[in-house]
Amino acid sequence: MKKKLWIALFVLPLVCFACWAVWLYVLSVSAKEVTLAVKGYDPRDLLSGRYIAYQIDWEKTNCGQFEGGICPENEFCVEAKWGRACRFYVPEKSAMHLENMLQNASADANTFEVVFAYQKGRTPIAKRFLISGKDWQAIVE
Repeated sequence: MKKKLWIALFVLPLVCFACWAVWLYVLSVSAKEVTLAVKGYDPRDLLSGRYIAYQIDWEKTNCGQFEGGICPENEFCVEAKWGRACRFYVPEKSAMHLENMLQNASADANTFEVVFAYQKGRTPIAKRFLISGKDWQAIVE
């Protein structure tokens, strides 16, 4: 009996994790894709790993993608002391180059966008990071 209990205690978290992963996949596939313009942003959180920090540039974003043509500004990213903070996680070997490109966006002709899976009332899921309309991996690697 004790052995079966230990097996169940070991397997239960794996099953829960698998269900959660499937749920996120279904949400990202079934949700409408919206593309938002972004701009560089750089407050550091040393415990978070490698990511591209950005803010959504609502002035350059086409709000016609949303219901009623109104941008749902408070539904994207996380509220922080300094504004709404957004992150897109990337491999460490590419992060520094992408960060520099985003921070110097005004100096070059590149535009930066993030494609989100969006359903009204749910947390948007960042799917792709685009540089001048192309996937970031095609530009960096």
